Amino acid sequence: MARDIYNRNVELGSPMAADAIRILLAEIGDSDFLMQSVNFRYQQTVTRLWELGSVKVFMFAGRTEGDIQAKRIIGPKNVSLQFIEKYGDVCNMEKNHMTLKLETGCTSIGQFGSGTLTASGVVINSVSYAIQAQDKIINEELAMMFVLMEKGGNAGQAGGTAVA
Repeated sequence: MARDIYNRNVELGSPMAADAIRILLAEIGDSDFLMQSVNFRYQQTVTRLWELGSVKVFMFAGRTEGDIQAKRIIGPKNVSLQFIEKYGDVCNMEKNHMTLKLETGCTSIGQFGSGTLTASGVVINSVSYAIQAQDKIINEELAMMFVLMEKGGNAGQAGGTAVA
């Protein structure tokens, strides 16, 4: 540990880089998907119950549900809306998966490992588009629902194509 010019202790933590994080979409095109942000949320309902005349607390787990919020830019390779056609069709839910590939960019460190989080049974339930005069870029916002989230230990075995 070193002391800086202000007499404070300074120690370098383990370096990390996010350049190896990817979103994988099964059977969807090339890597030019122009995804700008994505938010996966998976939750379970938990009900807390008390018993009259007792100090016990009971916890009951209910159903799980997930949703995804994503933003992308419509560009030359994704303007065909193939993603909307596939993931917007409720009849395709069984085949629709989105995988977040977690892997650190500083591979020489190796202590953080890698893995995946996969949302299965994905369907788009809302889509919106916006364009502004100064840049003329078409922004797309997607809201999706999914049925199940699974984790995997080896990011290299995720299905799909890297898109972001």
